[in-house]
Order: sequence, then structure tokens, then C-alpha cells
Amino acid sequence: MAKSDIVTEQEIASQLVLSFSRFWRKCCDGAPVPDREHFTPESLLPWIGHVQIVEVIDDGRDFFHRIVGTEIASVIGRDLSRKYVSRSAYKIGAEAMLARYRETRDRGVPTFRKGAMIWALNNSWVAFESVTVPVGCGGGQVDQLITVIDYPSLPTSRDRSVQDAAPAPSGTPSKGRKVPALPE
Repeated sequence: MAKSDIVTEQEIASQLVLSFSRFWRKCCDGAPVPDREHFTPESLLPWIGHVQIVEVIDDGRDFFHRIVGTEIASVIGRDLSRKYVSRSAYKIGAEAMLARYRETRDRGVPTFRKGAMIWALNNSWVAFESVTVPVGCGGGQVDQLITVIDYPSLPTSRDRSVQDAAPAPSGTPSKGRKVPALPE
């Protein structure tokens, strides 16, 4: 189950989400939708574990999870990469996910969301902030959506594995997440 609402960019606190939004706007370079050539694995490194890329299939009849970042897969408890949205199990239902993706594709602008979802590790609610942006392959036609999701109250999976291996030194906070250097 997930609870979320579309919010304004001003309601987002996550620097991870905000920096990706700035990067997307920079890639637009005056066009309404940036070309997907700007979104290479190298350019996405600051956000890579938090990135989800879906392809638009049959003008939005379906969407295909091209890649789901490790942080996202860790929180939801499975990797949806290389799976169709219509054939994937979501707590809110596949139709609800399809509707969210169609809405962003149709709007043609970044969609910011803030809410809570069930964390697979312990079946508890975890807060998230996200942005889903449209990208295209020339001509402004949206053929892909990229989402960056941040879970600000959770340590990153790398931090979790380090914490599992050894206790934090005294005086070091054991909660919170380390944010990589983000582009301005």
C-alpha cells in the first residue's frame, strides 16, 4: 500500500529529488521535454540507486520497467526491472500505477509526490519524496519516464550493510542517510 499526493516542488525537502529536478530542467535547454540522450548512466550517477526508468508502451497502454534502482528495490522488496507495469504486483494495484504514469506522460512536466509506503524489510510505513519526469527521443514526444525516489528517514542500503557488519563508533549517529555530492 502507498499513500501519496502530488505536491509542488516547494513542498519537497529532499536534496536528492530537487537536484534531479534541476538537472532535468537544465537538459530541457528550452525544449518542453528533454531528449533521453542526456540521461546516460554516467549522468545519472548521483541518483543511480534511486532511479527508476519506464518506457512508454503503445502510447501509454502499458509501461515497461527498464531499470529499478537498488535503493528502490530494497525498500519495495523486489526488483521490477524488465517487467511490464500491467503484469507487476503493487500494493495500490497495477491500474493505479498505470494511471500515475499516464498522468505524468500527459502533463509533460515533472510530477512531485510526497507520501508513505510499506517498507518490505519490516512491513512498516516509510516516508518518501519523488519526482517523475518525462523525456523523449526528439520532437517532444514523451517515450520514457524517469523517477527519482528518496526515503529520507532510511539509511541507504550501503549504510545498512555497513551497519549490519559492525556497530557504529560511539558518538556516531546510526540513523539517517548519507547523500552523495549532488550537482548544483
